[in-house]
Amino acid sequence: MKLFFTKKTSNQQGFTLIESMIAVVVFSFGLLAVAGVMTVAVRGNHNGYMRTQATFLLASASDMMRANAIGVRQGLYNGAYSGAVDVSGMCTSGPCGVAGLVARDTQLWANMITQTLPNSEGTIDCTNHVGLPNAPYSGLCTVTINWTESNEIDAESTQAASIVVKPIL
Repeated sequence: MKLFFTKKTSNQQGFTLIESMIAVVVFSFGLLAVAGVMTVAVRGNHNGYMRTQATFLLASASDMMRANAIGVRQGLYNGAYSGAVDVSGMCTSGPCGVAGLVARDTQLWANMITQTLPNSEGTIDCTNHVGLPNAPYSGLCTVTINWTESNEIDAESTQAASIVVKPIL
């Protein structure tokens, strides 16, 4: 008895190639998702950096006011500040008065804000509560910085940071 083995022909040619192509497509979507997550993370990191810089600038303004108590008492720091101004010649050639020191401080602060935060403006508002006893200066100063940052959908939103300080103890 003779046995003959015949080879069956398969009708499923190229099935492995289709599986490979589907795997590449799924992998590509995964990579696009990772890229999207990274983009959101980088943008969030940058926005956090800008908030940190705003906090530093708020502390800087309060330090400047603490160093010039007379200017704070006279209300010379009150106002809105933005834009870059050349301060290279201010209070460098000799003694500087109270008003000159306030002008130099506020313009330096405005320059730092403009160079650090996009579309930014800083305001200082000091109020003196004269009726309170036992304090050489009984007022509080509100220092605020507004700037524009981009959010997750490529739109811009205005952000604000503020601090209330008692610059003179």
